[in-house]
Amino acid sequence: SSQSVFNLQPSSPQLLVNSCDRTAMPSGFDYSKWDNIELSDDEEDMHPNIDKASWIRHKHRDMQEKSEDDEKKRVRLEKELERLKKDYNAYPESGKEHLKAKKLKAEIDKVEEELATLEKTRKWNADNMCKVAETKTVVSEPTQTPGPEPRLQGEAVAEGYCEFIEEHEDLLEEYIELGAEEDLEKVQAFMREHGSTLLQGEHAESYLLLDCLEKEMNGFHKEMLQSARQCQFLVQLREFSRASGRPARDSVYPIFKRMLEHDETRESFQETVETFAERIRRRAVVKKKEMDAEMEEEKSKINPIGPGGLDPLEVFETLPKEMQIAFRTKDAQRLQAAVESLSDEDAKYHLQRCEDSGLWVPNREAGPPPYRG
Repeated sequence: SSQSVFNLQPSSPQLLVNSCDRTAMPSGFDYSKWDNIELSDDEEDMHPNIDKASWIRHKHRDMQEKSEDDEKKRVRLEKELERLKKDYNAYPESGKEHLKAKKLKAEIDKVEEELATLEKTRKWNADNMCKVAETKTVVSEPTQTPGPEPRLQGEAVAEGYCEFIEEHEDLLEEYIELGAEEDLEKVQAFMREHGSTLLQGEHAESYLLLDCLEKEMNGFHKEMLQSARQCQFLVQLREFSRASGRPARDSVYPIFKRMLEHDETRESFQETVETFAERIRRRAVVKKKEMDAEMEEEKSKINPIGPGGLDPLEVFETLPKEMQIAFRTKDAQRLQAAVESLSDEDAKYHLQRCEDSGLWVPNREAGPPPYRG
């Protein structure tokens, strides 16, 4: 019982010895071979005046020589045993009682006994405990050391952009949102997890650049600064990778480590962000003017200005209802009737505006219309 174990007395050493008896080990496996393990660095038989390193080298060499001698003897005995068995087996069962056959059998027993003794007394060490069962050499294809991505130009910059944004737009927006917290450690953790995606080509940088421009043009200056900050992280990581000759994702740790540990690095980065933001502000002003001009041009194509400088659509919307119907149906008689129903002052006003906008083109052969006088 468990109680009897705790009541063992130190005066009963035999009980403890018996508990480690080999007879208690699982049957079917011979553990005795491990009793012959020999160590070259065993100091039990080393003379105190002998250098330890020299003693270990000497003992190891002695163990190797003895092991080689035993192996040669084992090979010789095995070959001899094979020869004796071959000669003995040449005799039929009826001839095994022959004097020569009995002599061969005795020699076989003697050689087998020598081999058994040799195996039993064999010393095991690091050189002979294990052997190589099989060796194999695999020659892999030569791999190219990864380097920084090349600078793209022209159409190569936009190639694959739409597909990249369609697949990773949510990730990009999540990255932009980190700019509101200005937490370097969070940005670093995010880049270590998603840097291989965000730094894949220059598509992420292009997306953030356009995001900055759009926000500034729409008057969201604070949000633009957040996007500008996140954009510059990508730019700095890529520039560092090109300078170091390594992939951009390998730049995350060294760049953020310097920014977290050095105030000067953070201040320099902030100056870069402000310079970039100023360029965005100037570009937003120019871009807005360009877009307004384009809108006016498109508008003029859809609704061309009349000879008198008036917009025909705007003039049409101010006409009396009956005149609008006449213009829509292109009914000249109905238009004349609608004008005659107006006072002289109103008729003159609307017809002059129709001519200036191009809605109404008077007959030149009939002379100047009366409303001009």
